[in-house]
Amino acid sequence: CQSEAPDAAPVKPDAAPPASKPKPQAEELAAIRHSPQRKRAIALGRPSDAAGECDVVADPRFDIDKTIFGTLTSPVKRWVQSAKLNHVETWHAEPLAGIESAFAAVSVPRSVSDDAPLFRFMAEECDFSLEHADGSFMDHLHFCADYSALHFSDHSPRVLLLHSILGVGTNCFPMGAEKLPALRSLLDEEEFAQISAFPSVLRLMVGTDFLSRLEAASEEELGALRGLSCRRVLDNAEVHLSSEQLWAQLNYQLIHLIDFLPATAWQVTFSDYFAVFFVRLHALLQRAGKLLAGVAYQPEWAKPLLPNSRPSSWAHWVVDRLPVRVNLSLAGKAIRGYSAEIGHSLDYALLW
Repeated sequence: CQSEAPDAAPVKPDAAPPASKPKPQAEELAAIRHSPQRKRAIALGRPSDAAGECDVVADPRFDIDKTIFGTLTSPVKRWVQSAKLNHVETWHAEPLAGIESAFAAVSVPRSVSDDAPLFRFMAEECDFSLEHADGSFMDHLHFCADYSALHFSDHSPRVLLLHSILGVGTNCFPMGAEKLPALRSLLDEEEFAQISAFPSVLRLMVGTDFLSRLEAASEEELGALRGLSCRRVLDNAEVHLSSEQLWAQLNYQLIHLIDFLPATAWQVTFSDYFAVFFVRLHALLQRAGKLLAGVAYQPEWAKPLLPNSRPSSWAHWVVDRLPVRVNLSLAGKAIRGYSAEIGHSLDYALLW
């Protein structure tokens, strides 16, 4: 779901998908392979700074052309995006054993069986190979769904399993608008409403003043909020969320952001725009009394740049130190560009 490439070639909702590796089978999509960082987040109910617990290096096998960002034409943007994506962690034995033990002690509810119609629909009617050539997008979806199942248990984890099915930040669309009725038949009304709104609300946070307006509202004003009206990314149809649905949606967004936080050295790396929006959204939900999901966060958890906690390349050094205002400006411009390319309106209304 990252969106750093405004000159990437968009994939329109009604366009044929680009050439990619063969579609996975339903059982492949259902397979769950959590990384140590994800296992720790699920077990603890929060993100963690792993500096000093793993060695982080650039992956010599990384090839941006094997990702959706291969369509980037700007050498500078390819360089920046490569630095953001190109890292691999090797965990030290003692912290890794602790993570495995903590994860083994929790029991994640399973809401979707391996042979469920939903996974067959995802495998046969959608293209989830669009997002990452190495298949890691499904790992991201499973992490979000499992975290939700355990720490946001009053709400359906299927929302985060399918949060990108109607569009991701780089204008890839795993399914076309003509399949909306089939998708809707597999979900309940609340699940469909939240999934319809998810890509739109993410773009509103990054590309508009949506979050700033909520942050500027008083507690009384937030309590009087009646809902949100915006446009669905897939087909620009109007989407409405009630106040209760909007607060649930923002909790889903918060869980989703966990998976994009830097793995290490937060004192250096937390200027990344995903980290900035995570901190702001967490603070807003706490202030409004609407932090419904179990997501803990304390700024004091941030660790300094320890030996081997970041790749040693010049590119990583520069990207880690980009100012917050630069990161937010680049991200906002990218989102506005992506929406303009597909005729998606970022107009919205907070209903008071």
